[in-house]
Amino acid sequence: MSLSDGPIVVALLTHARHVPAIERKRFGKRLRDQFADQALLLETCHRVEGYLKATGEPTGLGASLPEGGRVLVGEAAVRHAIAVAVGRDSVVVGEDQVLHQIRESVGRARRDGGLDPVLERLFALALRAGRRARSWRHGPARSLADVALAAIERQRGSIRGREVLVIGAGKMGRLAARAVVASGAALSIANRSHDRAQAVADEAGGRLESLDPGPRMATFAGVVVAFGGPWTIGQDTVDALVASSTTLIDLSVPAAVDEGVAAALGPRFISADALVVAETEPATPGDRSLGRLDALIDAATAEFCAWLEVREGRAAAQVLTERADRERQAELDELWRRLPDVEPEARNAIDRMSRHLARRLLREPLERLGRDSDGRAEQAARELFAL
Repeated sequence: MSLSDGPIVVALLTHARHVPAIERKRFGKRLRDQFADQALLLETCHRVEGYLKATGEPTGLGASLPEGGRVLVGEAAVRHAIAVAVGRDSVVVGEDQVLHQIRESVGRARRDGGLDPVLERLFALALRAGRRARSWRHGPARSLADVALAAIERQRGSIRGREVLVIGAGKMGRLAARAVVASGAALSIANRSHDRAQAVADEAGGRLESLDPGPRMATFAGVVVAFGGPWTIGQDTVDALVASSTTLIDLSVPAAVDEGVAAALGPRFISADALVVAETEPATPGDRSLGRLDALIDAATAEFCAWLEVREGRAAAQVLTERADRERQAELDELWRRLPDVEPEARNAIDRMSRHLARRLLREPLERLGRDSDGRAEQAARELFAL
């Protein structure tokens, strides 16, 4: 996809690997304020991204980005959007949550003022590629909660048969609860809502715990916090946590754990951003599954770029046809002013003849635009006819 006078996709990107959570949040607000009904905004725990359609080479769009943010233009932006949907850019390759988050973002953009047809097409292809990638998966899907438990085990050793506390009963809390049970650890669950905590405990097979466990905090091998809002605990709980060897991982964005508590725990505290930076799964040389995902991204990117080129050729053809008809009609209007006594039957004959002549003259240019596969005919038509 070349930078021309036609539409191109621009992606404004921030990620936990390079931009802190507080800056990502501010960036998201700027995107909503600046491009209220123009952009598709994707916000997850680890990324805030804005996708826009621009005409010609975009300038100044990166001014709203914080340090560490990136601007991708054209094919690079398209490829990134598809890679995100496929799960290739996730901490856990192929994880399911991001696909659901993209669906929600698309739906929100449609409700908030409509999604530009170019972005509509891009994300339809991206979601289709994402669904196809997940159809190849064998075994249960992994999530960030599995990565969190692996980080706890690196510090504490095997957690099989030991207690792990999950704070929160939302989507990530439920994933964490399932991961704890799958690892062979004993699950304890706490949440503001007793009923929601009970539902997760019943579903996963765990026990309820207080949000502020006090001295019992020292008995847990690890704590996974997936909480909306601050996790408020008393001094007894803080003291027990600091004095213990418990590893605490805060998957909440923004962070739920108090900064003072986090500092007191030192390396035993791992934030969501730190987990992403430390635990992103590396590409393994010769990994066929990754190669298959990359081939899928290549194919979907090529399909979108081909669609955009054809779409632009059709748009140029339409503009050319409309201009020819306007010019033809203007000449006829001038002729009727000069020859006001021409009979209606003669006028109709001249009108049909001029229309037929215009179509014959445009037939070959329009056919070439219809066969345009690389955008060169579209660009030449726009230059020759000053479209």
